[in-house]
Amino acid sequence: MKPTRLTVTLGVAVLVLAGCSSTSQPGRSTSLGEDVKGSGFLGESTYALMKEGKDGEALRLYRNPKYATPASFARYEKVLLDPVKLYAGPKSKLHEAPQEQATAIAQGFYNQLHDKLAKDYQMVDVAGPDTLHISVAIVDAEQADSSLKAASYIPIPLGLPGAKAAAMQTASQTMGKPPFTGQVAIEGKMADAQTGEIIAAEIDRRVGSRRPIIGLFESNTYDNWSDVTEAERYWAEQLRYRMCMRRAASNCVAASE
Repeated sequence: MKPTRLTVTLGVAVLVLAGCSSTSQPGRSTSLGEDVKGSGFLGESTYALMKEGKDGEALRLYRNPKYATPASFARYEKVLLDPVKLYAGPKSKLHEAPQEQATAIAQGFYNQLHDKLAKDYQMVDVAGPDTLHISVAIVDAEQADSSLKAASYIPIPLGLPGAKAAAMQTASQTMGKPPFTGQVAIEGKMADAQTGEIIAAEIDRRVGSRRPIIGLFESNTYDNWSDVTEAERYWAEQLRYRMCMRRAASNCVAASE
């Protein structure tokens, strides 16, 4: 009976793990963490206002001090959400992505944002009073190499597993992401829909996380764009959370990583 129970337990664990995925922000001193100087989407005047974010915040951000109090933000009841744009700079990996796939991840991000914000706001198509205007662009995106990503989870029983681990750690510390994983960077701003005054703006990037052994059981490991779509899910949930906190609401839920 014990082997049967073990088999059933393992089967359940694999099913649970198959739905797991995670992304993280690259280290701020790595190449991916530092290369967030702006693509041009937000405009030079906005970039000039931005500063490096603190832990738990976007890599670079701006918050208009005029909207620092809950009362100044809580009056907004509607959201005008622009279609998510693809705005690739000269160094962007977006140039290497097939147009169909790039369009799909942009539409998927819009859907995520619209779905989350619609839980708290009336979504509108035209500017008006008490309306937030939100504009977002994907400025960089790189798909994972799913076959090599999966292979990297397998420890080497013979040879030098320690050397392999050290090499992967060095690459992660330099680039800001584990080898073979995907990454995506966005720029976005929130403004008063009537006056155009910027309330907040940010630039952020997220990368896929390496999950040794466990990753082999995750279906997302074998989807080249899963790191990108998971980052989009996180950003949409986190935007809703931050807007909830700025209203000083009592039911705010932070995004899960």
